[in-house]
Amino acid sequence: MQAQGISERDAGTGREPLTVVALGDSTTAIDDWSGHGISSYAELLPAALAAHGMRARVVNAGIGDTTTRDARKRLDRDVRAFAPDLVLVQFGINDSWIDAEEGRREPRLARAEYRDNLVFIVRTLRVDGARIVLMTPNPMRWDRAEEIAVFRAHPGLLDAADERGLNGLLDLYAQTVREVAREQNVSLVDVHRAFEAYGDAPGRSIRELLIAGDGIHPSAAGQRLVCRLVTAALAGLLRP
Repeated sequence: MQAQGISERDAGTGREPLTVVALGDSTTAIDDWSGHGISSYAELLPAALAAHGMRARVVNAGIGDTTTRDARKRLDRDVRAFAPDLVLVQFGINDSWIDAEEGRREPRLARAEYRDNLVFIVRTLRVDGARIVLMTPNPMRWDRAEEIAVFRAHPGLLDAADERGLNGLLDLYAQTVREVAREQNVSLVDVHRAFEAYGDAPGRSIRELLIAGDGIHPSAAGQRLVCRLVTAALAGLLRP
């Protein structure tokens, strides 16, 4: 979008590198929890941008098990303190999650609050002069026996018999991201649709993009795909 265009100097093609902050949850954070040691898209991004002639310092502000409510509270400390040129924002899995094992029947954050938090983040960072790219959350698949058992024991929440049942609410939250990006006139990286499209292609499975036995977090292949999507979006912002 022209309103979000980045000048050649801002893009790190000159003396100073572009400062990018990746704000998100565990799908963004450094993988020090899964035992796989998978590099997140944020860690892959500097080299990917360099291939497009852009120098960037990427700050990974991803924290596992967090929502947009948490992001809103830590925006000053984890994002604005770095005076970023551009901020990538990806949340939704935890916001839409239902803690059924704790007896809850509603998502952690209502969709209305999720929307409000995204709008707050966009407007606050825009006042600072930062460019914002919103990212939809990646889709999931049932792959953990304990989760399947929990939701089977609590019918009416998520359909454990449907391969895509774990996305029953996440699909709606992803749509909210698209709506906010359009309404606020900021760029969108639709990870959700890209993952589903990958899985729909002949000879491919979306499970290749998710950690085996987990079904929620991107695998190494998934993170590489996200990095390619983000890189293409940022390169596009350089066009006149």
